[in-house]
Amino acid sequence: MKGVISAPVRLLKTRSVKENQPNSWLGLIRTFKKNHRPIRLTFWSFALIWVGATVLFLLEYDHFRESVSNQLSIIDDTKQNSDNPMVEMESQSDDHQSKKRREVGFFSIYLHTIWWSVTTFTTVGYGDISPKSEVGKAFGIVVMLGGFVWAMVLSGSLASVLVAKRLKEDEDEFDESIFVDHTIISGWNHMVAPILSVLSREKETVPIVLVNEISLDDVRIQSAISGFDNLDILHVFGNYTNEVVLSKAFIQRAKNMIVLPDYAHLSQLESPDEQTTVLAVYTAKAMSEDLRVIAHITNPEMTAHLQRANCDEIVVSDAFTPKMLAYHITHPGSPQMVETIFSPQNRSDLQVHQIPPILAGAEHHRIFQHFKHENSWLLVGYAIVRPADSLEEQMKNAGNTYVLDMIKEQLEREGIDLTSDEKVFIEVNPRDDYMTDETHRAIVLI
Repeated sequence: MKGVISAPVRLLKTRSVKENQPNSWLGLIRTFKKNHRPIRLTFWSFALIWVGATVLFLLEYDHFRESVSNQLSIIDDTKQNSDNPMVEMESQSDDHQSKKRREVGFFSIYLHTIWWSVTTFTTVGYGDISPKSEVGKAFGIVVMLGGFVWAMVLSGSLASVLVAKRLKEDEDEFDESIFVDHTIISGWNHMVAPILSVLSREKETVPIVLVNEISLDDVRIQSAISGFDNLDILHVFGNYTNEVVLSKAFIQRAKNMIVLPDYAHLSQLESPDEQTTVLAVYTAKAMSEDLRVIAHITNPEMTAHLQRANCDEIVVSDAFTPKMLAYHITHPGSPQMVETIFSPQNRSDLQVHQIPPILAGAEHHRIFQHFKHENSWLLVGYAIVRPADSLEEQMKNAGNTYVLDMIKEQLEREGIDLTSDEKVFIEVNPRDDYMTDETHRAIVLI
């Protein structure tokens, strides 16, 4: 088992997201107040504008004084002419303008220099005031290029704050309370998408948690979850044999867990390490005794190890292949029927349903007729949930007590559960007079 690793949690699809609250100006102000970098950049923006204005003020003082004086004189003349429309056009001559040129002070010139610095830094550039000397123009080029770069830096910083705020809102909207009695799918291979397809067809879907070491932006993840808008799917990145990672999948509140052979970082020609599957089952059962664990393996020799780990159900790849191949010769049609029933694209399916209370304890033929006439379903057998034989009970009164205690201690040290656990037994095509009880569930072909 690896050490403690980070396990980012990301809700991929959900139908239980809170409505977005409208953003207020006060909320935005608080956001920027908590992020010091934009505030520092804004301060330095004002500082650079002031430095640029001051340097150019010293370099171009005489020219700026003349330029500002001319502009203010024109404004005065425009106001005067609007008040007295009979003023002769000759009064607008250059000689007359030079006589009426307004005297401007230090503060007015400096203010207009700051105006130039602001319009240049913000890439607006009105052009009403501009440097004339070679040194002033060279400095202006530096200010323009610096303003362009600084505008990108400041814009990027502000954008990052807004994006971070939005991501924080998404995290706040995550409602972990929906993950109760959910299903965990750990490991990764091509079966994830078909499993989701089958689970999505249920009338009452349950939330799904995917636990694997594939990054969220991987095309395999996005492809697997596409099309299942009716499922709540959570992705947890990390090693699924790690308790910290499984805790982030809310394993203590989960009902079922599927452990798949992990091909996350393997090619199809490589074989997964199925010791990892056994370790995952041990870890899951240690964290939640009531969790129902279904393990998929490719090596039948691992079955005994999984049974020792108290795995509830074990699915072995290719376990039925020899029989299916032989039945294509001896019973043509039956293999095709099995493939059709279990195909994810086929509407026919084998399902388990409760027996109606009015038929509790009834004979098989009565239950068969009920499902046939009421639902047009074919009753093929029963799933019987009963306590498995307890090893501790079997050992009782079977020898010396001291020897039995030693054996029990050794078995418990090896991880073998001595207590009774619920197991599912199957009764297929029973006799018509077969009697059922409250432990029976109907297996029907729909």
